[in-house]
Amino acid sequence: MNITRKWDPVLAFGCSHGHLANKTFTDAILVFAERFKPKHRIHLGDAFDFTAFRSGAKGTKDEAEPVDCDLSQGRELLKRFRPTVFCIGNHEDRAYNLVKHHNEMVRLAAQSVIDDIEEPLKHCKARIIPYTVHGCGWYELGGFKWGHGHLFAENYLRDTAETWGNTVVAHAHRPGIARARTSEDAVCYGVGTACDIQKMGYAKGRRATLAWSPGMVFGHVSGDKASLSLAQWSREETEFKMPL
Repeated sequence: MNITRKWDPVLAFGCSHGHLANKTFTDAILVFAERFKPKHRIHLGDAFDFTAFRSGAKGTKDEAEPVDCDLSQGRELLKRFRPTVFCIGNHEDRAYNLVKHHNEMVRLAAQSVIDDIEEPLKHCKARIIPYTVHGCGWYELGGFKWGHGHLFAENYLRDTAETWGNTVVAHAHRPGIARARTSEDAVCYGVGTACDIQKMGYAKGRRATLAWSPGMVFGHVSGDKASLSLAQWSREETEFKMPL
């Protein structure tokens, strides 16, 4: 690291999924944040689960999944973490999509939920990044694009690096690092998930779920440079020893 530069600490995690969060892990991240004192605090999205809002929920038991508890616990985590940046994930995007619904009652309910999502973010003056594959869907810092992410196949990290360049993402719930097969030598960091994996019922029959585990990315940024590290743990971990 070039000591003549001013390097600012950064911390990122995501996919905490509201009432499905791994509270032991999120508490450990919050303690780490207080010690590390990151200038840049980035939540990479899916701070809420919103099972009832998924497009295929109508007519299934998911339609009856409670929203209040999900909202309150997701909001509480955001209030405690105090993000400087919040990247809307595909689960939050369910609510944003519903404000365009043909039913006025659905639109009003969706807007109320969005107001609840954004209230703690406005309180800490967080920058809100929309969920889109286009340029505005990424927060640029330290020569990296930070966002929720869009890919989830086996090589999602490599493919993300090859599509968008240097990136830090969540979404796929699998932590890791992969380099692009390009001359630019781009790299992508995946932060894993901050959810309680055992509670993610929709994925309980998927073999890929066995690769999910908790993680976070932290390090320092200066101008268009970054020195980042991935911390990850076993999905069965109950005691999270932090780097500090």
